[in-house]
Amino acid sequence: MTTTELIRLDNGYAEGTMVPALAGEGHANLLVIRCARGFLMCGYLSLKKAEQLGDAAVRVAGSSFDEVLTNKITGMTPAAEALGITPGMSGREAAGILNRQ
Repeated sequence: MTTTELIRLDNGYAEGTMVPALAGEGHANLLVIRCARGFLMCGYLSLKKAEQLGDAAVRVAGSSFDEVLTNKITGMTPAAEALGITPGMSGREAAGILNRQ
């Protein structure tokens, strides 16, 4: 069952959505953390498509919201980079930038 959670950041809240075991038992979770100006996503979703749509998106591995916020980003769209996100940032650091009003 899909779950949604408010995630506290230093500069407000983001909305986390998780679909557990998307492809069935034993499979990975699908995770998205939606911020004011973009989103963090797991590897199930396509950075290429997000780029085509002009979205500020960051890919981070993890099976929970805490892991996505703790782990280092593994990719980003040019729109996310234009906002100041850089390789080596944690998901939490990137979320802080994406959540600026």
